[in-house]
Amino acid sequence: MPENQSAPSLRAARILIIGLSAVIVVLALALVTITIGRSSTPSADDLAAPVNALTDSDDDCVTCHRLQTPGIVEQYGLSTMAAAGVSCQDCHVVDEGYPGSVPHEGLYVLNQPTTAICQTCHVQEVAQFNQSRHGLPAYVAYAGEETLTAAQMELYASIPESGNDPEATRARNALHELEGEAITRFACEGCHDIGKPAADGSVGQCTDCHLRHEFSLEQVRKPETCNYCHIGPDHPQWEIYQESPHGIAYATGGDEW
Repeated sequence: MPENQSAPSLRAARILIIGLSAVIVVLALALVTITIGRSSTPSADDLAAPVNALTDSDDDCVTCHRLQTPGIVEQYGLSTMAAAGVSCQDCHVVDEGYPGSVPHEGLYVLNQPTTAICQTCHVQEVAQFNQSRHGLPAYVAYAGEETLTAAQMELYASIPESGNDPEATRARNALHELEGEAITRFACEGCHDIGKPAADGSVGQCTDCHLRHEFSLEQVRKPETCNYCHIGPDHPQWEIYQESPHGIAYATGGDEW
């Protein structure tokens, strides 16, 4: 009798243990699912749609370019400059006869605003650029000094480590003589023209780094922006950076910066 009575008890104990184990497993899976769901669920800020500052704009430029260049209008509408109330006219419209301007719908405009226009608001940034190697030194490195005005030569001579030699005139880069105009334009100008003087005498091309109409600080601070020019084999800064501790840190966490 004792043996017969113990058998049902053992079976009941086993069933209880199996049942409890199943409950624990189910609860654990539920907890994992909830945790993953919370971590992957976008916050209210993430779900909020970007605000387009030009959505209700009746500006003449915006009204026309919504049809002609809708991508540009969309991009600029989402920019911080549009949010700050900077209009198309503020950067593009100039006086009649302004160097490089063209007539457009009864106005005179610059298709690509120069640093002289940017300087209206960004005084410090343009001053810093003019003293950098991205300014005239970049242009002179391949084009020489022959086309510089007296004012531009004075600026070039004031730049630290500009390569300027007051005792000599810097000629075009030797590659131009060896390879010719076509190769130089293809291989050099695309990057070195960042420091090319504009028709109004100002120096530089802000949009070479700041993508036009977006003007995102986040974008321009990404190393991929520099990668456009600073790449091998003749100046492999990008490749060197990728293998450096800084490049590795960016590769593993830069998407969150």
